[in-house]
Amino acid sequence: MKRLTILFLSVFFILSISAKEYICLQDTITETIAEAEQTGSSENSSVIYNGSSYNVIFSWKKNKKHLSPHWTGIGMGFMDYNSDKIPNGSLKMSTSHNFTVNLFDSHKQLSNHWLLVSGIGTEWSRYHFDENATLTKQDGKTLFEPAPEGINYKSTKLLAYYVTVPLLFEYQASNFHISGGAVAMFKYYSKSQVKYYIENKKYVENKGRDLNIRPIDLRLRIQIGFNDIAIYGYYAPISMFKKDKGPELRTYTIGLMIGV
Repeated sequence: MKRLTILFLSVFFILSISAKEYICLQDTITETIAEAEQTGSSENSSVIYNGSSYNVIFSWKKNKKHLSPHWTGIGMGFMDYNSDKIPNGSLKMSTSHNFTVNLFDSHKQLSNHWLLVSGIGTEWSRYHFDENATLTKQDGKTLFEPAPEGINYKSTKLLAYYVTVPLLFEYQASNFHISGGAVAMFKYYSKSQVKYYIENKKYVENKGRDLNIRPIDLRLRIQIGFNDIAIYGYYAPISMFKKDKGPELRTYTIGLMIGV
């Protein structure tokens, strides 16, 4: 019993000291922020721009006094590419789309209006082709192969899924924002697939996964919006396929982004 009493008193004493230190630390931080807000001097308030901050999707952005970027959120866009130079490769734009879920951002406030933004996101791209042909790999090269005689593809598509990492500059004024920069695309999945019917029986056939798609790609991105609703655009300055290993296919996208 005596040992338990001594142990209890020791723990209570340690916790009391820790709580006191924590309260003092909290008071110091509060006073520093209050002083910076009251004086408004550049020397005191410069601490706002020294550190980096972050946001996570679906998190509540409490600090309204500082700039917060518009990377995290959910988006959907329609895609197209230079199909006029690709035999049998016309794209059905109405059903070719990408879904974007940007999960996390890390940002640094550069001034009263400018941010430097990075983060992590995911993108699922689905290319639906308008021709009776599909992407396949032959002799180490990826090309559009016409359907066998007597077969009409009900659906022919390419799936490409990426992890995205941006490096963007964002300008904000009141509720308006515009951002632009580059986005690195890290492919983790791809597949070419067709669907067709023979005598009312459905067939789904995979035409390949390793299709010479670049494992690391690059897109240029621009976004313009008000509050948490924006229009974004992508452009691929290089082909999504490795050099001399597939069609010279450079995609562009326009879509709607909702920040959450």
